Amino acid sequence: MDLSKKTHQLFNAPISGTQLYFLAFVIYFIPAYLIDTTFTVYLSWSKLRIISYIAIPILLLKIYVLDNWNWRQLIIVSVFLIIGVLGWRAAKYPEILMMMVFVIGARGVSFNEIISWYFYLSLSFIMAIAMISLLNIIPNLTYYSMLRPTRYSLGMAYTTFVASHIVYISLAYCYLHFSKLKWIDYLIIFLIGLVVMKITDTRLDFYEMILLIPVMIIAQRAEKGQKYSRYFASFWWIATPFLASITLISAYFYNQNNYIFFKLNSLLSGRLHLSHVGFERYPITLFGRKIVEHSFGGTKGATFANHNLFELSTNYFYLDSSFVRMLLVWGSIVFVLVIGTIMWITIRGTAHKEYVLPAIFLLIAINAVLEPHILQIIYNPFLLALLAKETKFREIKE
Repeated sequence: MDLSKKTHQLFNAPISGTQLYFLAFVIYFIPAYLIDTTFTVYLSWSKLRIISYIAIPILLLKIYVLDNWNWRQLIIVSVFLIIGVLGWRAAKYPEILMMMVFVIGARGVSFNEIISWYFYLSLSFIMAIAMISLLNIIPNLTYYSMLRPTRYSLGMAYTTFVASHIVYISLAYCYLHFSKLKWIDYLIIFLIGLVVMKITDTRLDFYEMILLIPVMIIAQRAEKGQKYSRYFASFWWIATPFLASITLISAYFYNQNNYIFFKLNSLLSGRLHLSHVGFERYPITLFGRKIVEHSFGGTKGATFANHNLFELSTNYFYLDSSFVRMLLVWGSIVFVLVIGTIMWITIRGTAHKEYVLPAIFLLIAINAVLEPHILQIIYNPFLLALLAKETKFREIKE
């Protein structure tokens, strides 16, 4: 076959929706991931963000041209996309818009493949970033404090980002290997969590890595029909609305003079007080708002942190809780949509006697009480299960 005929076949080969989806996934994932690293010392944060936006028209092409929605469905899809745009413009953060287009665009795409792509991309990136930082090609931020051990970021913009990535990578691994998980897998997860905790001093994420082990064991037993495990697993869908309610109520009514609140805030490393400050400064809106925050992330943040060795600076303000963050930053509509999406995915899994996703979202809900990553695809790809064509073991019909 001559070269011209091969070229003709190449340019006339059909393009599938799945191919477009994973092309958009990679185009978004790479710059979005780099934004959370110290590569921003050399690469423009704004330019990386603009590159990630290239994924949007690719996904819109799939949604409006290749996915065969009827006109009523297209109206509903368009309404959700408009909500994503409004949330993006109001909060000045693009995560909700990107999550919207990726969730809707996942129709007809294998969820197993999505998690596989996420797992290998995220694992490769975090290992590469850590190695590059240890070679001093990019900064490995070091945080000193008289209140806790020295912490290292391993090339990420902040130490907790490393631990959060490891938590979600572990969840992805458990999803992909759920039916084959053995004691050796759990031991490896525990040891990795222990090493990360020693390097970054992120104890809460380490505790979640430990909790992952019994939760997955119960989910495996429930999958096999074990009576008591199935009974416990059948209530996991309640975790997200319950923990969201407890988190918001505690933050809103927090009183530092109350002993219980004081101890709870101390246990959560001051996060409860900061969430309460957020409610005092910023009323709840429908589509969210821009909130000015000052954290210890990045090279400037690390310098700022190391000038406050004995206490948390009074200038520090960051909403760590995903539940509080969703409500105040992205607004009540997005908050209800995300909580509803998680409830639908977990109830659907429970009804089909598939317990791996309810188990994962139980752990994500616990993580969301303390960490801000629930709407970032580079951390949490599991919301994409809403419209994807299959979960781990069987086809889910729309």
